[in-house]
Amino acid sequence: MQSKKNIPFIIGVATFIAFFIYSKHSLSLPATNTLRQKLLAIENTIPTEAGKKNFLAQSNNLTQKVDAELIDLDSQIISCDMDIDGIISGAGTMKGSCIDSSLISAQSVKGKFMGGQCCSALMNTKEYHENLKKLQAYKNMPDIPLDPMHTSIKIVKNWIDYDKNTTLTLAEQKIYDDAYAISKEKPCCCKCWHYYTNEGIAKKMTKDDIFNAQQIANYWDASDICGA
Repeated sequence: MQSKKNIPFIIGVATFIAFFIYSKHSLSLPATNTLRQKLLAIENTIPTEAGKKNFLAQSNNLTQKVDAELIDLDSQIISCDMDIDGIISGAGTMKGSCIDSSLISAQSVKGKFMGGQCCSALMNTKEYHENLKKLQAYKNMPDIPLDPMHTSIKIVKNWIDYDKNTTLTLAEQKIYDDAYAISKEKPCCCKCWHYYTNEGIAKKMTKDDIFNAQQIANYWDASDICGA
């Protein structure tokens, strides 16, 4: 049995520990609520539902800070739709992405670029930055998107139109097919606006005899926008 002399001491220690735990919890609670409020405010500025879902994943369900660069990427137009006329005209809607199929209003994306993370959220920007460096090899070719996660809507439209209106010869198609076989990413992981943009770029590279199959494949792989 515990000595009666020790009982006040034990009670005192227990009281101190309980007070310490309570104080720590009560001090951290307002800070946690403040962070969540800030993250909620950021989420509300993101124009697409897919972007919001990416942000929720990156913030671990609104419990941790998100890098400003990732927030910017979340805030672009995240869509798989190749029909971007509504966005160009400022009226109409686009389909969503693999992450979220909600329609995107043209009015809500004014001043934005066609973005990435169509299939999953980008959790860090390391590979993204590596790809940006690789894409500098193509900077002398007009209208090449050197930052595919910030692709001009007008540039997308031009390349999709070029793709639709351009037929390769048998020899040119062989180069394209070889590039397709070599590339890990292909023009894109799904047949979205990015796929047909990259297909148009590859056709132009082939038509003008600018790059061979390996160089086209290298471009496709560096222009990956899918996400993680």
